[in-house]
Amino acid sequence: MKNKVVLILIFVLLFSAFVPYPVNANAAPPPIVTIAVINPPSDLKLSVRYTKDSVTETKLLERWDAGWEAKFSLIDYSFLYERELYSNGVLIVKSQDYNFKLKLPDDVFDKYDVLYTLDLESKTLSEGKPAWQAPVSFSLRLIITLLLEGIVFYLFGYREKWSWILFVIVNFITQTILHVLITILGSEGYAILVFWFGEVIVFIIEMIAFPVALEEQSKWKDVAYAFVGNLLSLILGTYLIGKMPY
Repeated sequence: MKNKVVLILIFVLLFSAFVPYPVNANAAPPPIVTIAVINPPSDLKLSVRYTKDSVTETKLLERWDAGWEAKFSLIDYSFLYERELYSNGVLIVKSQDYNFKLKLPDDVFDKYDVLYTLDLESKTLSEGKPAWQAPVSFSLRLIITLLLEGIVFYLFGYREKWSWILFVIVNFITQTILHVLITILGSEGYAILVFWFGEVIVFIIEMIAFPVALEEQSKWKDVAYAFVGNLLSLILGTYLIGKMPY
């Protein structure tokens, strides 16, 4: 049994060696600023008024909802080359229950692609996200994925204690690494690519590790479980990335 556990850990280390690293590529510029709102009303709209080269402009922010959070992004494709012309940013908040304005930080146009969290009740902005959000979102994605793969594992007929210990060890480690990567590297436009790349590596690891270490079923059934379980995990994960913040 010890040899099997060592083999599993080797495969996990191989997985970590293949993790994606951030690279630069031609792509649309990121937003100037993004405002996140926890549990926003459905009719909430945010705009930013600013001065650009002595001319006052107001832009409605693009809204994107995921789970309990909505993000509002200010996108201006000329900003990358003309940021020194932008100043005097003011956030305009409107809905049936909220109607107020907030002055944006003086350096908001100097940082580029900065994120703030808006508290509607206190009418305040804080840079970054609440400390609880990433761990909660990560834990939910991990638990849901393990439940799905556990159901598939059971339906494939695995009942022995060692089989389930192996299932928990392999899936907990690989899925934890995968979802941590999504949390760390998964920017708005690239989270799905990080997830897909990581899932391919998980496919390979588990389709090798399970036939080698499991003894309850035939090797072909072990391979079949690893393929089906990870295929469903890939489908579910793709859905969750679009529905949950990270």
